[in-house]
Amino acid sequence: MQYCKQCLLPVLVICLIVLNACNKYNSKKNNSPVTEKIENLLSDADSLSGISLIGSEEKANEALELSQKSDNSQHIVESLILIGKIQTLQGKNDSALIPFNKALALANQKGYQNGICRSKIEIGDVYYTWGNYDKALTIFSEAKSIAESNQLDDCEALVLNYMGKYYHIKNDFAKTFEFYQRSLVLSRNHNNYKQIAIVLSNLGKYYISVGKLNLALDSYLEAFRTCEKFNDKIIYAEVCNHLGGLYLLIDQPEKSLEFHHKALNNRNVINNPEGIAKSYNNIGKIFLDRKQSDSALVYFSQSLELCQKTGYNKGTVKALTNLGKVYLIQNKPEKQKEVLQRAFNISKESGYTIGMAESGMELGNYYRKLQKSDLAIRQYQLSLKMTGESNQSEILQADYYGLYQCYLKKGAVQEALENHILLSDIEKKLLNVENNRQIAILQISYETHRKEKYNQVLLKDLELGEMTIKRKTDLILLIIIALGSCFLLCVLLYLRIVNRQKANRILGKLNLKIVKQNTELEILNAELEKANQEKDIVFSIITHELRNPLYWFQNLVEMLSKKYQTMKPDKVQKTLLALDESAKNAYHLMDNLLNWSRTKLKRITPNKEKHSLLSLVNETIRMYETILEHKEILLQVNIFGEAMIYVDRDLFTCVLRNLISNAIKYTPSNGIIEIGCVENELKFLINVSDSGKGIDERNMEKIFDVNEYFSSPGLLQEKGSGLGLKICIEFVELNNGKIWATSEPGKGTTFNFTVPKVTMGIEPGFE
Repeated sequence: MQYCKQCLLPVLVICLIVLNACNKYNSKKNNSPVTEKIENLLSDADSLSGISLIGSEEKANEALELSQKSDNSQHIVESLILIGKIQTLQGKNDSALIPFNKALALANQKGYQNGICRSKIEIGDVYYTWGNYDKALTIFSEAKSIAESNQLDDCEALVLNYMGKYYHIKNDFAKTFEFYQRSLVLSRNHNNYKQIAIVLSNLGKYYISVGKLNLALDSYLEAFRTCEKFNDKIIYAEVCNHLGGLYLLIDQPEKSLEFHHKALNNRNVINNPEGIAKSYNNIGKIFLDRKQSDSALVYFSQSLELCQKTGYNKGTVKALTNLGKVYLIQNKPEKQKEVLQRAFNISKESGYTIGMAESGMELGNYYRKLQKSDLAIRQYQLSLKMTGESNQSEILQADYYGLYQCYLKKGAVQEALENHILLSDIEKKLLNVENNRQIAILQISYETHRKEKYNQVLLKDLELGEMTIKRKTDLILLIIIALGSCFLLCVLLYLRIVNRQKANRILGKLNLKIVKQNTELEILNAELEKANQEKDIVFSIITHELRNPLYWFQNLVEMLSKKYQTMKPDKVQKTLLALDESAKNAYHLMDNLLNWSRTKLKRITPNKEKHSLLSLVNETIRMYETILEHKEILLQVNIFGEAMIYVDRDLFTCVLRNLISNAIKYTPSNGIIEIGCVENELKFLINVSDSGKGIDERNMEKIFDVNEYFSSPGLLQEKGSGLGLKICIEFVELNNGKIWATSEPGKGTTFNFTVPKVTMGIEPGFE
């Protein structure tokens, strides 16, 4: 009985595993190929968002298009959110609000809680970037309630991180730490490594604010190691950025610059404007700390330009305030005042209190330097009001020192004394902070030194172990070499036999391949010979056919230019008509040559659309009105009703032009040309008839022979190239039709060709 109980547990575990696998298989089986493709596209787009913003955007847009076609609301929401996130990374915060709001509206409509929560978080992030922190907090709070109600742990971890950032801005460090810790716990529970790295970076900033630099370094290094578990340049750059800031605090500017350049390089690779702006600002701080004001000015200016372009208000305020510090060093008071006032105004509009405090303090210093004590006092007091009870001790120190100096200058001893007392308290506090900082630096140095010593011991142990292993390895290697030599000799003998057999097989295959290539070469030679023949025909046509009309055209023009004043009007009229005829013949021949060459080169791709048959016919015959009137030929169109055809417009009109030109050429004066059509279920039969001299049976066979270029002189001895009908045959076939002719010598000829017609609710027919 006890044995049965012990066996029962493994059996149950195996059953559960099999059942779970079956469920996963059935779930995957039930997913349609389209749904699976959308999910793959969304996954790829999310993975690429930290590597290639362009590639990520392409995948997200493709997922959105497929989701809309399949009417999958959930995937539409996810695609819109992803597109908006990509736009925020590109610095297009205004544009990003559009897909975020669309996603929120659709998620609300469908009751998709995850989509509602994520949309609100992303919208709140946009307002946070703009510096509208209070509105951002309201939206984050709504998202937090939704996440908690629906147990959306990933969303809750994300929104808690954002709320921690908000309270960090407001200097409520107790809430900051609480929200970061809760976010970190949720992220670790779900192994969300990207979120873990982000929260650890923000937690490091918190530790810096409370003076715990050693804990900040631990957080940053853990975040740095976590980044090795995934490939995301944006998060990696953010962690490098924080490490650079910390190394500057612990007096290691070279190492700080190294990490800031790493951050900048990664942000440049993926073109992340807001991140690039942060890197420029931080590198500028290093140069400012070194008193290299020109280099600092370049980086702060670049940061300002990008912040303004992307609407990153917090970054704009920081860049302007730092520029004010540069202009102070460079002794440019007007520029200093301008940038500090701009920083103060932007901070005030966005509710960025620390920005107001710092820029207000710098403005107070500016006015104090100009000995405008009242204006300086007002700025210092405003800065103190904005600083409130926060831990911005350095700003408070500068404010109290400035007030003390201003009141002393004015002779207000009591006020000066009060501010001096407050200044002393702040300096004591700063001294404690500096002591803590130095202790933290010593702890970091000690830990670094201890680790280096430990690594040296490990290295020596490793060297000893490697020497022992090397001796054993050498012995084993000798044995292996001896055995390997024997084995190699056997293998070489075997391979020699196998290679000889293989060479014989390859030789046989090569012989077959040569025979096949010879056959293909013969076919290619035949095609080349045919192409050369067609080339010779083209050159012959150009030489004999095009030269004649151009020769007469030149003679007629020369005669008109020299003798038109002495010529009679009727003779001038006849000469002009002859010129018109000659020009049209040359144009018609060139048009046919061009179309013929395009068909031979396979460069015509039909662009079929719906067209009115009567409109195309009327449009085509307009170009022949002058010659018809000159030859006294009647052209009659017998097409009635609104016949709609499905053809390529250019191909159809080219066929019609050639058939009408031929009919005019062979129709005598007072003759008639008729264009008509007959309708059946799937097509129109179009006919072009003339009352000309007709074609005998022997020549009728030639005109539709693909290897024959037949043409007979017109009634006025007009010569043709024979290309026109070849083009007609090929263009009619490209329009999915057929062409043929009937003729009775002495009475005329009728050319017939078919085209697909368009009928309501039925696709065009095909021959």
